[in-house]
Amino acid sequence: MRELTGRQRSWIGGGYLAMFSSLAGQTLFIALFGAAIRAEFSLTSGQYGLIYTAATLCSAIVLMWAGGLADRVPAAHLAAGSAIGAAMMCILMSVAPNVAILGIALFGLRFFGQGMLTHGAATALSRWFNRFRGRALAIAQLGLNTGEAVLPVLVAFGIAAIGWRQVWLVAAAALIVVLAPVIAYLFSSPPDGKRARAAGEINPDPAETHATGEQWTRRKVLADPLFWPVLIGLLAMPAISTAIFFHQSVLVAEKGWGLLTFAAFFPVMSVASVISSIAGGWLVDRFGAYRLLPLLLVPASMAYIVIATTSAFWAIPAFFLLSGLTNGANGTVMNAMWAELYGTRHLGAVRAIATSAMVLSSAVGPGIVGFFVDAGVSIGQQAPFFSAYCLGASLVFFILQSQLGRRRASFIV
Repeated sequence: MRELTGRQRSWIGGGYLAMFSSLAGQTLFIALFGAAIRAEFSLTSGQYGLIYTAATLCSAIVLMWAGGLADRVPAAHLAAGSAIGAAMMCILMSVAPNVAILGIALFGLRFFGQGMLTHGAATALSRWFNRFRGRALAIAQLGLNTGEAVLPVLVAFGIAAIGWRQVWLVAAAALIVVLAPVIAYLFSSPPDGKRARAAGEINPDPAETHATGEQWTRRKVLADPLFWPVLIGLLAMPAISTAIFFHQSVLVAEKGWGLLTFAAFFPVMSVASVISSIAGGWLVDRFGAYRLLPLLLVPASMAYIVIATTSAFWAIPAFFLLSGLTNGANGTVMNAMWAELYGTRHLGAVRAIATSAMVLSSAVGPGIVGFFVDAGVSIGQQAPFFSAYCLGASLVFFILQSQLGRRRASFIV
């Protein structure tokens, strides 16, 4: 970080806060309200999962179009506007009188939070960094890890103290009063933008001298035979992790754990995520994101085996530790992967496809898992299939190594 200019550090800070702000629409945060929402609206796990799936599916569809705005709208406007949009949805959640309004609020939270805030931040960082891209993304990813570490316990106590609706109002106030203005300020001056050039700043890590990947339009990416196996493998964590954390109240009841006890171990996942994210960023810059793919999902596969085989107390920290090792590196590797495969010319549009697919997978996961829970198949009984998915994807990534390496080499300038 010491070799970077102030504008670059500011840009990374904007990414960090945008990622932190996205927690309002992330499953890990919304799931903390699951038991209260189901009780308030008399919903089963399957019914709530279906509403969540529908809302997230709609946000994925809209994101396919809106994601291209990251190529045309300044990062400051896009990120701050998305934060304010998320705040409006927090307010709507706090006053939702029925299931219909609940569904609209969930749609907005998923679109602005999980979708546009993370997409806009990752696109901005990927475009404005070159040699430091992996580390810049890794540092920004720590915004999510920070939220994962501190918010679960705070929200659990907040719900107990002031009620679940009031906690959403507190989140809205934080987004409007603090986070959105600071994000706009930090993203106000691109590292290689007009102000930086006018000031004569020497950028130690400039973006490519020209935007690469001009031929990789959205249509051509969708027709690329490398795109789909990589995407399907990278969707393992959004789909499975989202489903487990969305139904965490079901899991803890199934295992005989307390919800507060379970939530108290979230910092274990956060610490593991921080370590793997920073290490992953360094490795991405040194070797390339594609080389990390075969190992990326192995810790997660082990985490699901733990869930499948035991209800012992030690399984909680073990699950969080192993999940964190994959979660932390996953965001860094996945975000860097698209610039490696398709360049930076149409990066916003390309990432919009991947982000929409990620949001879609996080919609399908809770719905499928909730369906099987209602049918009497416990999360522990489903976990071996989660592990098999991760291991199968790892094998595909290993087989594709040479092709991915040749593609990456074509964009090295």
